[in-house]
Amino acid sequence: MPAEPEAQSASAAGWRERLSLLGDSNFRKVWLAGAIYGTVRWLDMLAVGVFTYEVTGSPMLVAVMVFLRLLPLILMGSIVGVVAERFDRRRLLLGGLVLLSVVCAILFLLALSGYITLWQVGVGAVANGLLFSADFAIRRMLLGEVAGMRRLGAAMGLDSATNNATRMVGPLLGGVVYQAVGLVGTYLVGFVLSALAAFLIAKLSADPSAPPARTSSLLADIIEGLRYIRSNRVVTAVLVITVLMNFFAFPFLGMIPVIGKDVLHLEPSLIGVLAAADGCGALFGAIVVTVFAQSVYYRRIFVIGSTIVLVAVFVFSLSGVFGLSVSVLLIGGLGLAGFGTMQSTLIFVETPASIRGRVLGILTMCIGTMPLGMLSVGYLADWIGAARAISVMTLCGMMALMAVLVHWREMR
Repeated sequence: MPAEPEAQSASAAGWRERLSLLGDSNFRKVWLAGAIYGTVRWLDMLAVGVFTYEVTGSPMLVAVMVFLRLLPLILMGSIVGVVAERFDRRRLLLGGLVLLSVVCAILFLLALSGYITLWQVGVGAVANGLLFSADFAIRRMLLGEVAGMRRLGAAMGLDSATNNATRMVGPLLGGVVYQAVGLVGTYLVGFVLSALAAFLIAKLSADPSAPPARTSSLLADIIEGLRYIRSNRVVTAVLVITVLMNFFAFPFLGMIPVIGKDVLHLEPSLIGVLAAADGCGALFGAIVVTVFAQSVYYRRIFVIGSTIVLVAVFVFSLSGVFGLSVSVLLIGGLGLAGFGTMQSTLIFVETPASIRGRVLGILTMCIGTMPLGMLSVGYLADWIGAARAISVMTLCGMMALMAVLVHWREMR
């Protein structure tokens, strides 16, 4: 039995190493800035969705608003990844947060004056999407560099747990604020939180890994990233699964205001509870993954998490009861934690540091396929109803995931 004290000592050392992340000033600032921005993103998405449906009564236009929010991911993803390898990442992230705070301030004044229109709200959604595309590639690069490879799993797990906490807090806050004071409160809170996140990034001591000087062209760097992806079957599989999840599964988020109002007959505050349910489950799941996940299980956790999400969203589409809807979204959140945490972790583990920004940028583009899924589910919702539209999409997603797992045996 002499190995037991050694194992306990190694376990204790592992815990100390994970906890040391929060003691790192740079990590703490980048992490907290991400938490604050995530809250703004989900608060805004819920409030804008409810506002759009109240004004237009069209599920398709609700989907268009989400489409506008996510369009920058697919248009800018690969470019952001290359830019993140060439320029100061701290300044890039700071610039995005300042832009968002200015847009929120302008929209707050328009809402306060009573002259805000749907197209202006759409511009705000695009601005939010621009920062989202920068946040995913740039901020996660900063987090990974500060944490180092030994603490990478813990860092990504903690960030995923935090992101999922914002999925819970943001819609709850968005529903309550919108019901109380409408878009005036939504954009005021957005301005204050965005400015606070910008302040944290401004106080960051330095870019922990200054980008080297590069002589190759932007296009050449993107092509090099695509060639690497093609050569690595695990990275390719992660990106393909990311595409199918964002096209078939996650567009249900845009239909939550529609189902909440038309099927479950909820007030905005309870629609916020419904939208927060998967975030609550994902928060718990991400904490479990952070504490217990071992590298040998990373791929399996990613695949099982994807499967749970698809099944849970399908059951949600069949439910007409508030309690059951919340319960299955909580379970879906557990799967989302496995999918989201392992998505970035696998990219970091499988990709050399010299090309990681480009691969993360292309991952951002894959996430950006969600707007296409949004338009598809919005079109179907206008035709056959929101619930049936989600059922069709998730069934297609299940079949696509099965096909991927047959082809990429490495992910089983």
